[in-house]
Amino acid sequence: MLEDPQDAASRDGPRIFFLAGEVSGDVQAAHLARALRGPLPRADLVGLGGPRMAEAGVRVLQDTSSWGVVGYLEAYVRVPVFAVRLQRVVALVRRLRPDLLVLVDFPGFNVFVARALSRSVRTVYYFPPMAYGRRGRRAAVLARLPVRVLVTFPFELEAYQREGADVVFVGHPAVDLTKPTQSREDLCRELGLDARRPLLALLPGSRAQEVRTLLPVQAGAYELLRRRLPELQAAVGLASDRLRPLTAPLLRAASASVPAATGLTHDLLAHADCALVASGTATLEAALLGTPMVVVYRVSKATEWIARQVATVPWVGLPNLLAGRAVVPELLQDQARPDRVAEAAWPMLADPEVAARLPADLVEVRDRLGPPGALQRAADELVRWAGFGAGGEHGVP
Repeated sequence: MLEDPQDAASRDGPRIFFLAGEVSGDVQAAHLARALRGPLPRADLVGLGGPRMAEAGVRVLQDTSSWGVVGYLEAYVRVPVFAVRLQRVVALVRRLRPDLLVLVDFPGFNVFVARALSRSVRTVYYFPPMAYGRRGRRAAVLARLPVRVLVTFPFELEAYQREGADVVFVGHPAVDLTKPTQSREDLCRELGLDARRPLLALLPGSRAQEVRTLLPVQAGAYELLRRRLPELQAAVGLASDRLRPLTAPLLRAASASVPAATGLTHDLLAHADCALVASGTATLEAALLGTPMVVVYRVSKATEWIARQVATVPWVGLPNLLAGRAVVPELLQDQARPDRVAEAAWPMLADPEVAARLPADLVEVRDRLGPPGALQRAADELVRWAGFGAGGEHGVP
């Protein structure tokens, strides 16, 4: 555990250490690692993450893709575990002496890593803690540290700039990456569905905790919708194969006969007539594909109370945050019930005018994510910050 077989004497390129702590961070770090292979083909990419990073050529010393938790209270009760992990991770980075430390997402952990290491190791924070629409000093903490912050949303640029952080808006990689790979007919054939019938996408999130909470709600909503639209069919998009053992019993309990697939999220969203989506990156992908959606989310009562004290905007879904208004319905907490979710989704399936209007409303969301090329801009910032070369353009032009 936390061992590195390659010492400094055996490498001839810069060492870059990636640290991601859950599935979403593993995915984003993997994309960035691939983008770095262009300007730094001989770099030694090493770190802590998951299978996506390993596929991208990063030597993953420990799988941390299950380290994330949902909620303030849930994180608090795991403080002793996180404290031990933090001590080990900091010791590992100091021993490996990387030329650059790249922190990706995972704010409850990575901010502490930045505090411990950024004054001795050049550090970049990619997908930093969200500061917009929240009370507190999230941006101010990083602003006090010698950390280059790479943000993917324009409102985050403004929030970090106000605190004096060294921040660059690189744009969001989803602009380039969110695209279907197969036709509706091929997708339905793979999933055992009928391409001529309406399709509902169920995306319950990337964490086991989210799947346990949200999939029963989404599956229950599907069953209610099917009573009104018997030809409706559905499929579950899984963020990771590790979630598959959770999915089957939850669907059986909801009496929903629905296929579940990993790696088909973009295809499923692109060809779905409507999607029920956990708040998170998948809502952004649905917006980019113009998919009518209902955003759902639930956390514990304690986390809800804390979140209400912290939040300064009425939305949690990224499409609504980007638009600055409610362009898609959000059903949160006690409102995230099968009957309420089904009622919100029904007009998108039954009324062609509603189904046509929603994609048009999502155009402004796409426009706020920056132009194509976000990953290359992020890679150029890493190269520039670490002194490996001149890099390309500085942020979004």
